[in-house]
Amino acid sequence: MDTIFQKEILIVEDSKLNAQIAADILERYGYKTEIVFSGEKAIEKIISNEKSPDLILMDIELSGKLDGIDAAKIIGKHKDIPIIFLTANANREIMEKIKSVSAYGYILKGVDESVIISQIEMAFNLYEARHEIKSREEMFHSMFENHDVAMILVDAESGHIVYANKAACEFCRYPKDIVQNMDIREVADFFGVDGYESCWEMLKRGCNPCVCIQNGVNGSEKIVNVYSTIIDYQDKKLIHLIVFDITEEWEIKRKLEFYSKLFEDSLNEIYIFDAETLKFIFVNRGARKNLGYSEEELKKMTPLDIKIEFTLQSFKEFLKPLLNGKQMQLNIETMHRRKDGSLYPVVIHIELMEYDGEKVFVAFVADLTEQRKIENDLMEKNEILNTITAYAGDAIIMIDGYGKVTFWNPAAERILGYSKDEILGKELHTFMILDEQLYSSYKKAIEKFRHSGEGSIVGKTVEMKTVHKKGHEIDVELSLSVVKINGSWHAIGIIRDISERKKFEELLYLRSVTDPLTGIYNRRFFMDILEKEVEMTKRNKKPFSLIMFDLDHFKNVNDYFGHAAGDMVLKRVVEIVKERIRKTDCFARWGGEEFIIFLPETSLNNASDIAEELRFKISTAKFDGVGNVTASFGATDFKENDNIDTVLLRLDNMLYEAKNNGRNCVCVG
Repeated sequence: MDTIFQKEILIVEDSKLNAQIAADILERYGYKTEIVFSGEKAIEKIISNEKSPDLILMDIELSGKLDGIDAAKIIGKHKDIPIIFLTANANREIMEKIKSVSAYGYILKGVDESVIISQIEMAFNLYEARHEIKSREEMFHSMFENHDVAMILVDAESGHIVYANKAACEFCRYPKDIVQNMDIREVADFFGVDGYESCWEMLKRGCNPCVCIQNGVNGSEKIVNVYSTIIDYQDKKLIHLIVFDITEEWEIKRKLEFYSKLFEDSLNEIYIFDAETLKFIFVNRGARKNLGYSEEELKKMTPLDIKIEFTLQSFKEFLKPLLNGKQMQLNIETMHRRKDGSLYPVVIHIELMEYDGEKVFVAFVADLTEQRKIENDLMEKNEILNTITAYAGDAIIMIDGYGKVTFWNPAAERILGYSKDEILGKELHTFMILDEQLYSSYKKAIEKFRHSGEGSIVGKTVEMKTVHKKGHEIDVELSLSVVKINGSWHAIGIIRDISERKKFEELLYLRSVTDPLTGIYNRRFFMDILEKEVEMTKRNKKPFSLIMFDLDHFKNVNDYFGHAAGDMVLKRVVEIVKERIRKTDCFARWGGEEFIIFLPETSLNNASDIAEELRFKISTAKFDGVGNVTASFGATDFKENDNIDTVLLRLDNMLYEAKNNGRNCVCVG
């Protein structure tokens, strides 16, 4: 288990005795404390330090110019920290002062320490709840504001626009500050497509959707789908409008395809069948897969072919409440029969829908096979649990509130090296934690867990390193949950050995930064390195140089000898260069037969010498079956006013100058 960090409480109390008493109480309950003796000192500490305490315990009546209330107001302007006041009495005047700031309650001096701890814990819970609410409000506001669909909130009585998101402002072609001071009928005057009757009354009743013509500010017209929902907010009725521009035919097609795909790809089974003939009109992929029938086969079938308990007459009687309008939906648990004759349990929700005068039934079906299996599993949980844990590939362990192992499956023996006999009844972390300081922190954490069942990684999945019995470290993934057994908290950990996955991730990273043919760095990684080095050079003024070279007439090698020979030449050239350059140099394939070398702390003169040496080595090397190959080189250094673009452009120019000078030479600039 991870270390649980102590929460820190700042005690602001001008009585040293009272302050120390409060600190002793809090520290007994696992809190870290610090004491200051005036409001001024508290403000100075909060404002000047980047790390703030988790809570402030503030005496209202403090010596100095500021009392606790004034100090709390100043702190509140700078940082959001929960504050609980200490007071010797709770008269009306004191209560009014406390209400004037965003406090988290008060504690009467001299109360029992359990009351103090309870009030502090309540304050922490309230603070976390407020932050959660604020975070959710910000999330929903961001979702509304940044959605690419136009959304508008309108006062249902006056038609005044309360809020319009960015997409809505762009749709209306007005800036937000103007839109939110206008009437909806001024900004987007919606009229029905049949006779231009105003849609406003329909929108006020909730319209889903209302197909309208929207008159734009420049006289243009758009056909739009407007969805309206009535919302009660702060004793006011608002209309939430969602506006889709459906003018373009392709937009209509896109949306139809989207909804069709939504039905087709649903994990649940969806059936649409004719209200008169009962023949299937549409059966989605999930249903076809589960039943085993093809789409063509199902078009000739009815629900009676897959429902074993219905006759034609009984099924029509079952559907009658939908047809006569007595019910909007029918729900039933039944069995479906597959093509191979096997049965599976389902729950069905059937609705009647009408479109263009035609009535169809839509059935949403959930396969209950897994649910039934779970119910059966629960009936035999002890036997199944023992089987699962015995044969599970992941280590499953359980420890009690004292950190002692109470369960240890065979996978735990394989992954961690300890047998069940070695570990059961012993304290797990004496085996797994070798660092004394970390072990001390763990002991405090397990103490809290024993009383509350809480921990920093409870309910989470974390990656960590642990120690195998043989002494080597292994990478594991730990999922930790808690359960109460006979009134005591136990932690259940599932440990997965991810050592191979980590190695694979490292391999994937290596492949992402290297060229697959030559094994040297690729262009993207080289650019990342170059950006960092340019910034570093601007700070420390240390020089660097670049060399770029291109194999001369390399296309002829591929054309005459084949691409396999060309690949051989590229790899051999890379070997020649790697034998000469330093480990600190960065060598990359720039593209095709073009390469680039970064030379840190290297002058242009030295870079020129290296380029000439490499040119000579390549030109004199023998390439099996190909003969001689030459290369053209350009070299430059980073100058005071350079940036990445200018230095690379100059380097590229030097390379092309070498090519224009007859190739197989070095140009420096």
